[in-house]
Amino acid sequence: MGNYINEYIFSPLVYRDAENSTVSFDRLITYDVLNTVYGGQVVSERIRRIIEEHFPNEVQFFDAIFYYKGKMCNSYSAMNIHNHIECYDMEKSIYSISPVDKSYEFEKRTLIASPLEEYGINYNIVRCSFDNQIVVSEMFRKVIKANKFNCMSFAKELEIYY
Repeated sequence: MGNYINEYIFSPLVYRDAENSTVSFDRLITYDVLNTVYGGQVVSERIRRIIEEHFPNEVQFFDAIFYYKGKMCNSYSAMNIHNHIECYDMEKSIYSISPVDKSYEFEKRTLIASPLEEYGINYNIVRCSFDNQIVVSEMFRKVIKANKFNCMSFAKELEIYY
């Protein structure tokens, strides 16, 4: 995921657990956002409804099924955040460029101060073009906080310590 998907998907996307988690199935399905082993996110119907209502056309959703600890759940959707823009203040961020594949390796990410905008289009949820991390607007953050979703947090800067 991460690019707009034009094809119609006829059947739900299927995810399986990593089989090394200690969280119970009943506890897991109380969360509104779950990160998958493959790097994507599946979200509850509640968060899907709010995102579609407030931020139409910024995210694609696909029906999903996941299996966890021998149980099946079909009340979540795979979320595809397909808009990519430059979101970091590279002068304030600390990073290196991998000599192998030229990808960015960040020790500290500092967000730009301006809105999430590119070519005159303002966005509320995007992936950063430098490292594919999800970045959201202040409006998105406020809507999510107002709805008291479980298992989401926000950071203005992200430092990674090795």
